[in-house]
Amino acid sequence: MSTLFWVLFWTLIWPLGAWAIDRLVNPRTPERRVARLLAWYPAAWRERHGDAMGALLQDTVADGRDGIRLTLDVAREGVSERLRDLRWERAEAGLLVGTGWTMFFPQGVVAAILIQFDVPPSWFLALHVDGEAQYLVAGAMAGIGLLLVDRGMRRGARLCRARVAR
Repeated sequence: MSTLFWVLFWTLIWPLGAWAIDRLVNPRTPERRVARLLAWYPAAWRERHGDAMGALLQDTVADGRDGIRLTLDVAREGVSERLRDLRWERAEAGLLVGTGWTMFFPQGVVAAILIQFDVPPSWFLALHVDGEAQYLVAGAMAGIGLLLVDRGMRRGARLCRARVAR
């Protein structure tokens, strides 16, 4: 019972206490509010547009139009700027490597081992095929997985070389 109490305390009560202490130590000021709103945007965007946006937000807060609508609007636009700033090539390389390893090891190697032990079908694709085609499916999964890992690693290496060349 006492373990459950401490788990609930540290997961539910402690963040509220930390929030309250933060509010006591750092009282709410318009400057702090503007800084928190601007934190939704990426650093590069803040360097380019931070002064103008900060002045606009300062005027908005000073006019008393500071509310949940302003927060949600700034948060939505900040997140969309962060998504625009995301390096999709790196995400694509990671997706290729991750998908490739999933196809190679569990769907290829582990499935080939399980075929030897005549295990009933589970989530392994090769186990849902009859006869000798099981080995063909496991081999195809391993081959396609290695191809995807290779493509992802090459794409990642190309991105690293381009980054070093800058």
